Parts: sequence; C-alpha cells; structure tokens
Amino acid sequence: MDGELSLEKVPGGVRVVRAPRLTCIALQVVAEGCGHAIRVDGDRIVIADQVVYQVTAWQASPPGLTVALVEDLRPEGER
Repeated sequence: MDGELSLEKVPGGVRVVRAPRLTCIALQVVAEGCGHAIRVDGDRIVIADQVVYQVTAWQASPPGLTVALVEDLRPEGER
C-alpha cells in the first residue's frame, strides 16, 4: 500500500487531501458515506467527484477493499 486516503470536511461535503496510488478503504467508510461524498459504481469507488478508485481485492485484516487509483480530477496544485 502507498498510504492512507485522507479526506477533509468542507462546507457542503468533503475534499480529498491525499489520494495514494494504492490503498485500502474500510467497508464502514463506504457504507456510511453519503451520496455526494462516496459513490459506488460497480467495481469503482468515486470519492467527492474528485478521485476514482478501482477495487482490486478484498483485504481481511484490517477488513476493507484494496483499491488502485484510476483517475485524479483534483486541480494540479492539490495533488
């Protein structure tokens, strides 16, 4: 893994602070994420309409989805 996904609450939603190339997303985060923060589209997870991850595997400990960054739509200075 390349590190942890980092999000920041902002008025009206969330902003992606850090989007590692490979990471694990806990199922609780996906389940509790509101529609404008986290959207699941098949085997892709879209976070804050800013980054898109492809699910690559299930990780048992700690439980979560192993994901690979597919697209980062944040402005160049925020990556």
